[in-house]
Amino acid sequence: MKLLIVMSIVLLTLVGVAYWINDPGYVLVRIGEFGAEATLWGSLLALLTVLVLLRLLYVTFRAFWRGSSWVIGWSGQRKTKECQELQQSAVLALVRDDWVAAQEYFLRAKRLGKIGFASNLGLARAAYELGNIEVQTSALDAAKLVSEISHNGAPNDSSRDKGQRIASIAMNWLIDRGEGAQVIDVLEPQYKTGECPNAKLVVLCKAYLHAGSATDIKNIWPVLERQKLLKKKFFDKDFEKVWAKRLSAESNTADALKILPKIERANTTILSEWINVLAANGNAGDLVAVIEYALANTWNDEWLQLYGKTHGPDLESQLVYGKKLLKKKPDDVVVLIALGRLATNKRQLTLARDYFEAALGKTQEGDSARAEIYRELGRICNALGDTQRALQYLLKV
Repeated sequence: MKLLIVMSIVLLTLVGVAYWINDPGYVLVRIGEFGAEATLWGSLLALLTVLVLLRLLYVTFRAFWRGSSWVIGWSGQRKTKECQELQQSAVLALVRDDWVAAQEYFLRAKRLGKIGFASNLGLARAAYELGNIEVQTSALDAAKLVSEISHNGAPNDSSRDKGQRIASIAMNWLIDRGEGAQVIDVLEPQYKTGECPNAKLVVLCKAYLHAGSATDIKNIWPVLERQKLLKKKFFDKDFEKVWAKRLSAESNTADALKILPKIERANTTILSEWINVLAANGNAGDLVAVIEYALANTWNDEWLQLYGKTHGPDLESQLVYGKKLLKKKPDDVVVLIALGRLATNKRQLTLARDYFEAALGKTQEGDSARAEIYRELGRICNALGDTQRALQYLLKV
């Protein structure tokens, strides 16, 4: 039917054009003093054009009134595109750690339209780094709102997980700002009643770590093991520190090593953190034992230097251990200095002088270790009554 109508219109048009060419005819149109003369078909074409324009105006105004104009749609698309571009720029700024630019881009994007879960978290992170608590809180609330409601308006498991993630992120930031006590106050009651989810168990353990509470970490440890949370991916940069704090809670090194998995016993970062914790606690006996264990797995000059400075309960045993190391590396300056310090602590000054002089002979002019050696030799020679030689050494420091 539609095809028939179209064909009829085309046929009439062709007939009309042919008639117009042969006998166009004229029509006089007068409105007041204004008049115009046109052919019959020309006037019909003009009338048709006016009708089409009026129809377009009507459709346009009706669309504006209903809020669905193509102009409005084009404007909305332009805003959406600009919002996406701003969010992309903000992400790049986050990668560069340019927190000022990231916050500015995210806020501009937010003014143009709604931003998603990830963008709100990015804004919260930038605001946190800049100390802008108001923007941080607002962004976290917005991210939580986005994650809480699914497409049909009902909370689902995914939205709850995102909500837990947001809460964990906010608490981690509090811990980084030195406000871990607030986190403990919030999470500890949940943990004691068994209502603390896994993500928050990790956060609570981190809060205990930053509070320096080895006992609390020891108490929560079985739960972390049972939930299989003792992994690098959960604790990130705090993983080795948490392990070190847990190991330091044991009464002796042998018991601590039983806890440490075999795969982590050669982890130099965990061993270093453990040594640092023991050194800070002033537990010389355990510190000596851990350094000896660590050096048996990995050679480390810093550990060896600390070993020489540590006055353990059995200096003779330390000297014997140091001599074993010297047999392995007879030309090692760090070993000689460590032995010199151990001999000094044991008041074997002549032996200490010999070790330091041997270390001096192994160094070159300009070596930074020479100043330390000269200082120790000056003190030892002075204690031995050789003041002139002591003065010579001390003047070279």
